[in-house]
Amino acid sequence: MGVRVGIDLTACWRPRVGMVTLSLELSRAILDQSQEGDAPTLFCSGERPAGMAGAAPAVLSPHHHELANKLLWLPAVECQAGLDVMFYPYWPPSPRRRHGAPPTVTYVHDVVFHSHPQEVPWQQRLYMGSLVPSSLRRSAAVLVPSEATRRDLLDCFPVPGLEERLHIVPQASFLAGVAPGPLPEGLRPGFILAVGTIDPRKNYPRLLAAHRLLRSRGEVPPLVVAGRPGWAYGTALDDLNQDPGVHVLGHVDDATLLALYREAAVLAFPSLHEGFGLPLLEAMQEGLPAVISDVSSLPELGGGAALEVDPLDVEAIAEGLGRVLGDAGLARCLAARGRERAGQFSWASSASRTLEVLRAVVA
Repeated sequence: MGVRVGIDLTACWRPRVGMVTLSLELSRAILDQSQEGDAPTLFCSGERPAGMAGAAPAVLSPHHHELANKLLWLPAVECQAGLDVMFYPYWPPSPRRRHGAPPTVTYVHDVVFHSHPQEVPWQQRLYMGSLVPSSLRRSAAVLVPSEATRRDLLDCFPVPGLEERLHIVPQASFLAGVAPGPLPEGLRPGFILAVGTIDPRKNYPRLLAAHRLLRSRGEVPPLVVAGRPGWAYGTALDDLNQDPGVHVLGHVDDATLLALYREAAVLAFPSLHEGFGLPLLEAMQEGLPAVISDVSSLPELGGGAALEVDPLDVEAIAEGLGRVLGDAGLARCLAARGRERAGQFSWASSASRTLEVLRAVVA
């Protein structure tokens, strides 16, 4: 039986960060696995996202404002599109859904806005706080990227019947088909790499303190940060920029990011909270040993293939990085385990699982 699925990509005009990556790559893999009789339709803002040209019929919104799309435009057009089911891989659907709208499947990336509100801006707390509870009650199925996020969701939102509608659909790397570019000017192989937006939950102040602690004990490679300034970066960005042992690159393109993973000595990823942790998966895929937090989804994703530390303990972060940098045997072991672990994730398998859920909802 063919399935007429609509996919909301209206927020994917944004720069390509974690949630945009998930939405586009999962959607592309779903289109690749569509069977004869399926009729997917993309809903986009202004124009199709990069790389999605000609992939499927698209309905284009005149808005680039996410709130206008979510509350005004999408509730109307999804009722007119003749869909069997609507998939929301980025933000949840509007609580103002119209009579006759198709059932929804919603992907919830994390619940940090509720479980760790101090780590997200008030606008996001307000926006997600207004959308998520209603979508959990109304969605025919809810997808999450990890068991940790599944537990967080159930703890934060005790919605009747939610547990039976929850399905784990992991993410995957989008760098598999990318050709590496050159390292940014001034960098030499063997640095400590941190990847992620500069915001409170990425824990950059403690990572910088750990790096300084290592330097006080002897010569260590520089810390290289690949990530754009995010919310409430405050003095963290200034401290990183002003430290002579740190290179802040800002947002980098895919080719540069791949080169960074391949030429680094270790990934430093002591986040305070992650719904999944895409930089860890990408690093493991490229054989880069990683030092990660022992909280949230990262131990689950690492599967024993990364060195775990307490993200609140600067000494522990420094010790973990020092161990990997100073023990070639440990670094090789983590690299081998990481490649094996990363091989268990693919967009094809994630899309297959998503399509199973979509078809079950329609059936």
